Amino acid sequence: MDGQQPGWGFAPGTFGELVQGQIADTHFLITLPIAWGTRATFTASDDDRLDIWPPSRRKAGQAVEQALADWKKPPGGVLVIQSALPVGKGMASSSADIVASLRAAAAYYGIRIQAPDIARRAAALDPTDGIMYPSMVAFNPLTGKLLERLGTAPPALIIGALGPGRINTEDHHRVRKPYEPAHQRRLQEALDLVRRGVSEHRVELLGQAGRLSAEVDLERQPDEGLARFLDLAAEEGVGVVIGHSGTVRGMVVPQAAPSRLVRRLEQRLWSLNLGFVYRINVGLVPHARWSGQGHKHQRSERLGVRSIT
Repeated sequence: MDGQQPGWGFAPGTFGELVQGQIADTHFLITLPIAWGTRATFTASDDDRLDIWPPSRRKAGQAVEQALADWKKPPGGVLVIQSALPVGKGMASSSADIVASLRAAAAYYGIRIQAPDIARRAAALDPTDGIMYPSMVAFNPLTGKLLERLGTAPPALIIGALGPGRINTEDHHRVRKPYEPAHQRRLQEALDLVRRGVSEHRVELLGQAGRLSAEVDLERQPDEGLARFLDLAAEEGVGVVIGHSGTVRGMVVPQAAPSRLVRRLEQRLWSLNLGFVYRINVGLVPHARWSGQGHKHQRSERLGVRSIT
């Protein structure tokens, strides 16, 4: 409209959840943001409806439609979403679509949208991840409530497999069983390990926390593939991160890990037949590249990733 530049927004994905479960009556997950992500652009139009591309990103469209109504803005517009995040794998693809799209629409209209508002809107549509916050967080995926800011993860590399099939996050949360007291105690231990790992900049503690959470998940939902993966990681002496409501499986090492170790982990992960194997950097895109107008900051969404073929 009138030659105005499009608004754009970016949101990082996650590689599964470092820890996920329930302590007392509180459901929570701990985000592990990665450099893969989603970019959305929004431009207003004279139509009375929002056009979404691709059309399958309907929940992001619903979030933008509701936001436009709340902001008392015209309903017409074009929303285009580009993502490096595969769908149904546990990498926050749906959450990233919603977060990036809301940032894009807000940027177009010059509205400053805050993380709690984004979280509330995302959780109203679907169980969501805490990727709208600029660090690792403990977050309630059902309500969108921020539980704790944990801080920035130490430099880490995930050697990860995407896994076969897809999982519907909403269905997963609807049918999951309550957590036994013994499991809750182990999840509390995992949460404490994450706090230490962030404050002491120790990747191995994050990996230990991820393993505790994965073991709880395995006991609650027996999975031969996950059991084989955890055995492999134990043999190699490395920590893990998995998608509790997804298919991804990853081993976590410091970014400065010897290349010989990284190659060996890749080869062994390939041997489990869990799908394509990637090296994925843990980390966040700087805030200045989260939203804006025009095309100045356009760049590859698959940031910091080296595909292993």
